[in-house]
Amino acid sequence: MILKIIFCVIGSLAFAVTMKVPKKSILFVAAGAFISAVVENLLTDFYGNFVACLAAMVCLSFYCELTARILKQPTTVILMPSAIPLLPGSAIYYAMFYAIQSNTDLFTHYAKITLFTGLGIALGAVISSTLIKVINYYREV
Repeated sequence: MILKIIFCVIGSLAFAVTMKVPKKSILFVAAGAFISAVVENLLTDFYGNFVACLAAMVCLSFYCELTARILKQPTTVILMPSAIPLLPGSAIYYAMFYAIQSNTDLFTHYAKITLFTGLGIALGAVISSTLIKVINYYREV
């Protein structure tokens, strides 16, 4: 698990470099990738992909919102590369592989994993952004 988390952080850093993230934000991207990878890996075995990705995205979104305010940058500068560990790359690959081979059982299995992972990521982003907007609204009132 530790090796997987290290590779997730390295992959996120490589993605951040290709996205031309400012140099002062690179360490924050690495920390965000670490947070998302750790939360997702810890929760996947117990709760499945959907809940793990949802919780990891909520934690990551709060972290990125806080960091963006400190660095005075848009949240997406840190959020996009930090969310790379959550993407269901292997599940998408295997779903398409088994679709081409007409193996409907395995295609359905991997397509379901891909769908639930994507839904968890999207719902986690929606929940956290809504909570942040509500907090900001009541802070201003």
